[in-house]
Amino acid sequence: MKNMQKSKKCIVIAVTASIAAYKICDLVRVLTKQSYSTQILMTENALRFVSKLSLETLSKKAVLVSEWDDGMLHIDIKNIASIFAVIPATANCIGKFANGIADDIVSSSYLAAQCPLVIAPAMNPGMYQSKAVQRNLKTLKEDGVHIISPKHGEVICGDTGQGKMAPIEEIAEVLIKLAK
Repeated sequence: MKNMQKSKKCIVIAVTASIAAYKICDLVRVLTKQSYSTQILMTENALRFVSKLSLETLSKKAVLVSEWDDGMLHIDIKNIASIFAVIPATANCIGKFANGIADDIVSSSYLAAQCPLVIAPAMNPGMYQSKAVQRNLKTLKEDGVHIISPKHGEVICGDTGQGKMAPIEEIAEVLIKLAK
């Protein structure tokens, strides 16, 4: 990953551990068709929901999971990203971002990023409505992060409420608009 070159159209997508992670395949496909380059980062736990191989095949790039694999990846990522998007964004990563915690490739890269930041929360409605998550989202919004609000609907566990990740088409539209 040494000597990464910044592309005006490189969208870094950080995938976290939500069941909605499987939808990233469709997002990468949509962005690729629109001639955007994507670099995928994943938390270790995100690998439980979508495979590296699928995302590497779609993005045509190695998926990065450990910041210890090759030098200072979080700095290298900062140098190539025109947009840094965390999709899906779990309550855990939202809390890390709002409180400046950097303990994996996603949170370290997020904190180092010097481009527009976007998150698309996805979680159980009870988690989403919790005071802690709402407080953390407010902090991120005050920090200038673009938040693509989750939708109201039934989530995988059967609960209903706001917490379902926004549709891929809506997320892609926001990313493309910010990339221009």
